[in-house]
Amino acid sequence: MQQLYGDWDSSFNKLFRFKAQVENSCPGSLVIIDHYTINEKIRFRRFFFALKPCIDGFLNGCRPYLAVDSTFLTGRFKGQLASANAVDGHNWLYPVCVGVFDSETNENWIWFMSKLREAIGSPRGLAISTDAGQAVMAGVAEVFPQAEHRECMFHLVSNFKKYHGKVFDDHLWAAAYSWNTYLFEKHWTEMEKAKPAATNYLRKCHKKLWTRSQFRTICKVDYVTNNLAESFNNWIKDLKAMNLDDFMDKLRQLLMVKWNQRRKIGKKLDGLILPHIIKMLN
Repeated sequence: MQQLYGDWDSSFNKLFRFKAQVENSCPGSLVIIDHYTINEKIRFRRFFFALKPCIDGFLNGCRPYLAVDSTFLTGRFKGQLASANAVDGHNWLYPVCVGVFDSETNENWIWFMSKLREAIGSPRGLAISTDAGQAVMAGVAEVFPQAEHRECMFHLVSNFKKYHGKVFDDHLWAAAYSWNTYLFEKHWTEMEKAKPAATNYLRKCHKKLWTRSQFRTICKVDYVTNNLAESFNNWIKDLKAMNLDDFMDKLRQLLMVKWNQRRKIGKKLDGLILPHIIKMLN
């Protein structure tokens, strides 16, 4: 493995070569290497990577929705790979950017979110979906205070396990999927009558949006889970043990292949309305 990919220590130095090559080949891309100096030696701290076509495609062709999450790296130097993912016109996964840092702290998430904002700005109607982690929620609140902050319903239910019973089986997910406040209140009232402590817990500990009835209408994405980010984590799971420079270059290759596949599909489409919608209209 060392003969194929080089050693771990030199992989961090090679990130600067990766940065130079990406910026030369794809101007406008963001490759940010955050470092500090110890005993006159440069030490890696954090990393952010967003290709210019990914940024432009999100701003010009995707709805203003981002699923943000992180996953553990499994190589010699442990850490977290953070990502922000959108959804395209086919409701397919659309990766926007990734970042690497040592752990999920407020400082690291605020740094990642600030670089994300540097890349995309603050689009009108932006909605950001995260889990219930305090650090990532602090990052969103600090950098994107005007964004609609949604909480993944799957993680909410996982935290809700101390409250159980048929009333929650029947009404908790139904409340999340409710399209209007009338239906939501019906499900909420049933849960509150059965166990007021449970609804008090939700009010106190899960203050972000988790029901469709409270989503704004601008975003046009009604997901109540963060499965989009989980799909990205699953997509790159076999790469997480690679040296960091090779990992980033492999991710670049995967993105190029995926964009090429979608370009071929797009060239087969005629008109301004997608074929499956035309079929529905007919």
